[in-house]
Amino acid sequence: MQGAPAMGGMPAQGARGAGQRMPPKPKNLKVLPENTDLRVVMRGFEQALGVECGFCHAAPDPVTHRSDKASDANPMKDQARAMIQMTDAINTKYLTLLSKATPTYDVKAATVTCGTCHRGEKHPPTFVPPPRPEGERRPGPPAGTAPTGAPPTGF
Repeated sequence: MQGAPAMGGMPAQGARGAGQRMPPKPKNLKVLPENTDLRVVMRGFEQALGVECGFCHAAPDPVTHRSDKASDANPMKDQARAMIQMTDAINTKYLTLLSKATPTYDVKAATVTCGTCHRGEKHPPTFVPPPRPEGERRPGPPAGTAPTGAPPTGF
């Protein structure tokens, strides 16, 4: 994958304080950069999705009770990888297109993270707009028109 995924401020590995040992080198990284501080990133995923490690990682071995975080036995891990790639594409490709089409568009303020959609839920809830009183419409230009530089309605 090109560059580090934009995951809403999840930092790469940084300096550790005295007495703290470096975690073992990550194994089986297919999407995240090698220098990722996995503890920080995984805590971010837990918060954004309201889940624990076992949601994406394989269950611990029933005999040793040790978990193999590098294992791909849980299919949710591949789904998580796909969603990391999707989020990265939205931030690096599509938001950049918006900023080119609309120079005043603030790409940094619009960065998409896991929490943007999940909002602490395992599965993002479907957005259902609240009902509006009959005849009331949203503020904006008249139907069928578009401000300069914006795509026409009904594209």
